[in-house]
Amino acid sequence: MSSGRADLDVVAEALAVLPPPQHGWTDELYDLYDRFRREPEPALPPEHRQRFEQQRKRERLSSAAHEALWSLMKRVEGAALGAAAIRAEAAELAERCVRARFVAQDAVSLLHALGRPVGEEVLLRLVRDPSVDEYDRAWAREWLIRMRRPDYEARARESLEGEEPLLPEAVRELPVSPHGGGVEWPEDADRVRRVLEVLLPAERLARPEPPADWHRDDEGEEVDYSERPEWCDVDLVRRSVMPHPSLVTRERMAELRRECELLGLDVAAEGFTERWVTRIRAWLAGAALDRVGRCFDGPKVVPWAMDLAQRYVERDAAAEDAVTMLIFMNDVSYSREALTRLAADASLQLEVRSRIEDALR
Repeated sequence: MSSGRADLDVVAEALAVLPPPQHGWTDELYDLYDRFRREPEPALPPEHRQRFEQQRKRERLSSAAHEALWSLMKRVEGAALGAAAIRAEAAELAERCVRARFVAQDAVSLLHALGRPVGEEVLLRLVRDPSVDEYDRAWAREWLIRMRRPDYEARARESLEGEEPLLPEAVRELPVSPHGGGVEWPEDADRVRRVLEVLLPAERLARPEPPADWHRDDEGEEVDYSERPEWCDVDLVRRSVMPHPSLVTRERMAELRRECELLGLDVAAEGFTERWVTRIRAWLAGAALDRVGRCFDGPKVVPWAMDLAQRYVERDAAAEDAVTMLIFMNDVSYSREALTRLAADASLQLEVRSRIEDALR
């Protein structure tokens, strides 16, 4: 049984007798179920007893299947599940598990370990199938993106010849960081000023862009993948394909949209490039404002930084970052004056104004 046949049989047998998942759970039902598991013969209505017996059977089968899938994954990682037919059978069983909402995370992990082509093919089917549970689709997509990331990074290293850049030259010419290929912000305050000037939108944005650090909550903790909006997965791919502003081209934006469609993300073709370029510009401006607030002495940035920060807030672009910069430099009179003017602007978002008013108290 060294081929993994015993583990495959455990999963197959569990799927053959698996009761359907129970829906409509309430806090009251969960409390009753806890009693059912603790007490030999609790008094229960017949419909509850059937539900709880099926749920307990799923849990027992899940325990055995979890161990079997974990064993299979270790065999794959150790190159001990080499036969193509066995690998194909493992992938087929893993797909059935996900569709049955049965040890789905273990099944996705096995598919990721199986890799290309068999694991990837199944993951691509799962992420595009709306009948698959939304939580499980999100989990499958996260691991599929990890599997395909080397392709994204390889694309980022390809020549830009013949491609149409979508960001201003002053931004494209920013130094490349040796860590991840993003922006290495310069020590030259005038250069950062030029970046802020060219990224400032001509008019107020129709809607504010989400923060660049979407993957962390207000306390700085990682946001659970299942709670992320879909555009966050678009950005996961985008960061690998276009880590630096010089790589943001019309051609690569079109490729990004097609890749996201392949990943089962809802990305309408109309306005996709424009929306994402606006978002990237806002995020870059936010990073530049953060750089100004944290890394430059007042004499190097007064008064132009305060003036630009105020205009960013008024145009709803990187507004939170601009306010943060002004508050951080609140010991400079120009910052306090800018904050005072903004506090009186009734057109600003309520959350932004409230934060400014708190800082001025």
